[in-house]
Amino acid sequence: MKILITGGTGFIGSYVLKKLTRAGHLVTAVRRTGSQPVIELDRKPIWLEKKIRDLTISDLSDVDAVLHLASAGVSPKEASWDEHVNINIGASIHLIEKAHQAGVRRFVAAGTCHEYGEEANAWDRIPPHACLRPYSSYGAAKAAGFMMLNAHCRQKNTELVYCRIFSAFGEGQFSSNLWPSLRSAAMQGLDFQMTTGEQVLDFIPVEDVATHLINSTFRDDVKPGIPLVLNIGTGDGKSVADFAQEQWDSFGASGKLLLGAIPSRLNVAPKIVADPTGLLFSQQSSI
Repeated sequence: MKILITGGTGFIGSYVLKKLTRAGHLVTAVRRTGSQPVIELDRKPIWLEKKIRDLTISDLSDVDAVLHLASAGVSPKEASWDEHVNINIGASIHLIEKAHQAGVRRFVAAGTCHEYGEEANAWDRIPPHACLRPYSSYGAAKAAGFMMLNAHCRQKNTELVYCRIFSAFGEGQFSSNLWPSLRSAAMQGLDFQMTTGEQVLDFIPVEDVATHLINSTFRDDVKPGIPLVLNIGTGDGKSVADFAQEQWDSFGASGKLLLGAIPSRLNVAPKIVADPTGLLFSQQSSI
């Protein structure tokens, strides 16, 4: 299968690339000049060094599916309002339109649980059909991008799978995120300062996220003109404090977790756990 992927040098995208290329698929990966995956690949994709908004119909010719994983402003990285609009909205619409014009069958896009925002307070496990009430500019831009992709799918009668990713963690994650920060402190024998950790999140290993994204590319129940929206999570909530302690112990840390040493973030849902209904939990033969 011929697949084009954006965001392939990012945290989640690198794992998707590794699985796809290892399975023998012909993968073209769009990247900024010189950027490299955050993990080592067994096999290299075809690198296409272009901005997403510069992609043409010819770049997508004979492509069977697009995996659009590129985003701006993924926490704790920040992005300007212009970057949110240009990348999370504009680039997504440019890409799905060019894919449609080129005759690409399937478009899979990565969203985020931050699109739900305040709506998460109304659910024990938030379903994919819940309202979008984001707190952050990142969540708002991704939600706006989803609305445009959703409308494009319905108007153009194309296949769209939209996957909202919950709290992924693992090797290669940005160093300031919780899991790599925990590991770094543990490996150095340091104490670790953190919030009270009362927020309940749906933590999912990045390898599982990659598998679900790839499954979305190959599943046979996607209907043209009817977007399939999925939550990529486990369905099990865990407090940040419990997750941190569990990981801290697994690292064999000699230091202490200093709960409450730093203030908690404002404008976050106290609990955001996925309803993963619709996910294919068995790994398909394609990967």
